[in-house]
Amino acid sequence: MSDKQDALVEVVDLITRHGLTIDEVSAALKGEPAFKAARSGGILSRLFAYIGGTFVIVGLAIYIGMQWDDLDSLGRVMVTLGPGFCIFVLALVCTTDARLHHAATPLFVLAALVQPAGIMVTLQEYSSGGEPAHGVLFMNLVMAIQQGCTFIAKRRTVLALTTIVFTLGFFTVAFDLLGVHHNLIGLVMGASLTCIAWSLDRSRHRPLAGLAYFFGSGIFLAAAWDWLHETPVDPLFLALACGAIFLSAVARSRSLLLVATIALIGYLVEFINDRFGDSLSGPLMLIVVGFVLIGFGVLAVMFNNRFITQRST
Repeated sequence: MSDKQDALVEVVDLITRHGLTIDEVSAALKGEPAFKAARSGGILSRLFAYIGGTFVIVGLAIYIGMQWDDLDSLGRVMVTLGPGFCIFVLALVCTTDARLHHAATPLFVLAALVQPAGIMVTLQEYSSGGEPAHGVLFMNLVMAIQQGCTFIAKRRTVLALTTIVFTLGFFTVAFDLLGVHHNLIGLVMGASLTCIAWSLDRSRHRPLAGLAYFFGSGIFLAAAWDWLHETPVDPLFLALACGAIFLSAVARSRSLLLVATIALIGYLVEFINDRFGDSLSGPLMLIVVGFVLIGFGVLAVMFNNRFITQRST
């Protein structure tokens, strides 16, 4: 498939997923004044919202740091958890007004950053000891429930991101407290995040898919490498890396392809160094195998175009 055909498939997928009409697409392509105004206004509103949110959080952090030693337990909770919850409520209010709709995204991000710190400060000030990991587990549970419920109600992409982050954080800490091997945790979390990325890629929250594919495959392959390296089943990692490349082709994910390719190159380089050293037979063997695989790929495309595609039509 050529680049033009590949782009056409993605355009059709976006149009059908978001329910766009031919007239709306045509108006956007023609550059009508209403579309240009909406586009420029959206960019400016997001720009000022992001910059303003950065100023707010930096100023708040500096103020809290300056006054921290002079505050009692209640004061410390109020200046951390209080602003975080207020920002979250303000973000919810912004979603109800079309004029403030774009301001909700940076506010949700700020709330997701400040509220966890406020919850941890509350636990530190009023708890009677215990494992710090239990506090982290509780914080992730509270935030996952809050962000998840809000996502169900508002269907905002930023809320999908925060829900995924806190949910994965909760299960990671929970598995660690249960004594599960860290590599098994990495495999489970990486595979789960990759599956989530697959679902995101077929939803209105597609912008998150690349990020989820990147971290999901990276965590999975890193855990697999640490577990399989220098063991009798070491070649299984090669199969996993090739499987990730196959999945990247099916999912059309460049981020997944990048991670899988780096993993495959790393494995092959170490394999050649361990087995062949400075001998030229190792690199030459890789070159021959590579050309053979490319030839099989060309033959597969020719077979598909000549027999399978024509028969289906």
